[in-house]
Amino acid sequence: MKRILSIFLALTLLFSLTACGGNDKTTPSDTSGNGNADTEMKEDSALTDTKEEMVEITFATWAMENEMQKMVDLYNAAQNKVHVTLQVTPLSEYGTLMNAVLGTSEGPDVLWAGLQTRLWGNANMLAELQDQVEKENMDLGVFLEYPLKQNYVGDKLYGLPCYTDSYAICYNKAIFDKYGVSYPKENWSWTDYEAIAEELNAKIKAEGGSEFASALAINEPAHGTLLLLTCNGAKLYNEDVTGCALNSPESVEMLEMVQRMVASGAQADYDTLVETSATSLFISGLAGMVIICPDPGANGLFEGTAVKDTLDYIAFPNGPTSGTNYLSTVTMNNIVINSGTEKFDAAWDFMKWYTTDQDAVNAYAEIEWHLPTNVNAVEAWKSAHDYAQVYAQEADKVVTVWDVPLCNYSCLGQISPNLIPVFSGEISAEEGLANLETAMNDLISEELGN
Repeated sequence: MKRILSIFLALTLLFSLTACGGNDKTTPSDTSGNGNADTEMKEDSALTDTKEEMVEITFATWAMENEMQKMVDLYNAAQNKVHVTLQVTPLSEYGTLMNAVLGTSEGPDVLWAGLQTRLWGNANMLAELQDQVEKENMDLGVFLEYPLKQNYVGDKLYGLPCYTDSYAICYNKAIFDKYGVSYPKENWSWTDYEAIAEELNAKIKAEGGSEFASALAINEPAHGTLLLLTCNGAKLYNEDVTGCALNSPESVEMLEMVQRMVASGAQADYDTLVETSATSLFISGLAGMVIICPDPGANGLFEGTAVKDTLDYIAFPNGPTSGTNYLSTVTMNNIVINSGTEKFDAAWDFMKWYTTDQDAVNAYAEIEWHLPTNVNAVEAWKSAHDYAQVYAQEADKVVTVWDVPLCNYSCLGQISPNLIPVFSGEISAEEGLANLETAMNDLISEELGN
């Protein structure tokens, strides 16, 4: 506890020291020059004048330091009115620190936010942006609908989206070839997925192999279990976001499919996936199929591994009951402005440039592996990543499961503990979903003050 406290105090001090003149109310619009002030100032060099006009702001993030620094450097080189300094805090400490400094001049001027955007906006810790957007007649139609939606609390806008996730199935052709099973085909369904997995599993067992046909990440609530439930048409929340909506026939169907595959050995069981992640199984050649969002390929996950030259990507299957072919997402990142900043104009200039300037969004698309939320960046993204086509095709199908005002992470945390007994066959899918519904509803009621 002492160590955590000391880290927190040190980080807080870091922000206060690097806020670069937190009481300086100068903005880019203030620095265009004032004739009266010029006559009162003493003669000085052009270099000194430039430094006096430069507005210093801070940009905080929790990850991707190299990528973020490239963007900061590009912005700083593109103009001479604002200078941005990047601050990186580990994700494990980021939320705690921001909760303490946002809404004050001790915090960063502009920052990276994920699902906290609504939470911080609702708490008045972020600057409202709607008036600024309307003042500049800014076209928000360049952003994907659902990632943009997650930046609103009611009709108040608190951020602009940068990226989101879509998903695909990645399969190892070497395993399919080894056991003589045909590859998955486009426009397939989860019924097809199960049939392929069981065929592959039967041949693996017949030949004494050790591979799993399927390694769906059922140990991961967001990118695994929740994704499986919502891709078949279930919703995390009901229409008026007052209760859990995962307890549905579509969810039962998906959970029972996983139960069958775990029981047969076609799907890696929960304990195996906790000990060795789905992607680790896949990389080591011990899994035929996994769910992959765009980042593993670009992140170098497969570089230098045995599967690098034998894998392929295919679009997500259709839901067996709903027939839908859309993807839910729980990952999205936005740029927001601290409501306590005294340099709003400078922060807004950087934020707008980062999310809408064509050169900027193209540059970001080339260095970022997630799906860009600015539709004008998709072509640059596809060109920069050789595996991106399947994800780009899915972009219009991405919907969010976070249609709740405060985005309580605790709700997501209830998924695994309530569904582990389902995957192990101890209880039915119906019973597990009923338990999950009760647990989530209690949290939602608490969050909404009911």
